[in-house]
Amino acid sequence: MSSTPPSFFLSAERADALSAWRSPEENVATLRLPVDEAGAYPSTLDRLLREAPATDPALKALGVDIDRIARFVRGEFVPGSRRGLCVVSCAKYDVFETFASPEPFTASLTASARAELSPLYALQREYKRFLILLLDSRRARFVEVHLGESWELADLAVEIGVEGLAGLAARAEDLRRSRRADRFILGTTAELAAALEPLMAPQLRDGLILEPLLGPDRPDAAVTERVAHNEREARKVRETVLVQRFLDELRDGGAVAGLEGAAAALQQGCARLLLVQDGYVKMGRCCPACGRLSVDHRSCPWCFRATAPIMDLVGELADRAAAAGVEVFRVGPEARFDAAGRIGVCLAVPKGPAKKAEVPTARALRGLFAQKRTTLRPGTA
Repeated sequence: MSSTPPSFFLSAERADALSAWRSPEENVATLRLPVDEAGAYPSTLDRLLREAPATDPALKALGVDIDRIARFVRGEFVPGSRRGLCVVSCAKYDVFETFASPEPFTASLTASARAELSPLYALQREYKRFLILLLDSRRARFVEVHLGESWELADLAVEIGVEGLAGLAARAEDLRRSRRADRFILGTTAELAAALEPLMAPQLRDGLILEPLLGPDRPDAAVTERVAHNEREARKVRETVLVQRFLDELRDGGAVAGLEGAAAALQQGCARLLLVQDGYVKMGRCCPACGRLSVDHRSCPWCFRATAPIMDLVGELADRAAAAGVEVFRVGPEARFDAAGRIGVCLAVPKGPAKKAEVPTARALRGLFAQKRTTLRPGTA
């Protein structure tokens, strides 16, 4: 892979290339940084630069990469509305990639043989990739929007007519396939939309979003904000549904609430969905030997080694859930969810009646740590 000027836009092709690329050494540095509106993220970076090399010795040999990342964050990065930043650097192979997110990341700085991108990819389950056609009687623009960032694909002079519109419809379908777009937005007048829609491929017509307020003269920022507005509205609806479903399942024993229950469910591999209040941070403990997380156990309930403190147990659980393929959804201000403990897990139910009894109950999960402590003895783990 070759170095390119930093861009925050994550195309499907770019994501695939970075995901597939692996270095023969552990010389790939990955920074994940939460970006706050108050502008305190540089102090978070400073803390990572001080503490991360002590916990990840491989970082000590990557001074060039760490300096490069720090210069970018402090000198080139413009937060805007972004809430998360991911930077990947491997100076030996001339790799430097930057991605932004509308959701915060758990702060981390790691060294490995590949980019650590699982939380970023988890977002793609929630944030769709939009192909947008902005059209009037003289001009057509194709724009792609994903994770709050936009990319100009084409800016064309057009002649309105059946042949001209058919060509645009064919171009839109080609771009939908090549860019792997999930949704198609048409920004034009009602008259042009009515003329173009019958010429579209079925994949474009399914779920077509009409935006008459958008046109080819609208700036990229306005187009991106319109898409972001629609995504926020859709998230509000989905949040209401997910919280209500969680509370129903919690009442029926199909979910667990609170940090200890959520940690147990996730580490037992029986989580289907993790709901966490946006901005919720809580210190916890981690076993350096087996990696098990706990709320406050000074001695690991699994291997009886001394545990070490971690700054953000909630963020670590969310990262591990995303890496395991569990959906993670951040809940905004919601009184009912706040009262339930600000974090909760909907339990996975194996298919088939014969396996249903294998799913741990909420009560069993709540007592998991205590149960491990009383049944395990040194040398039996």
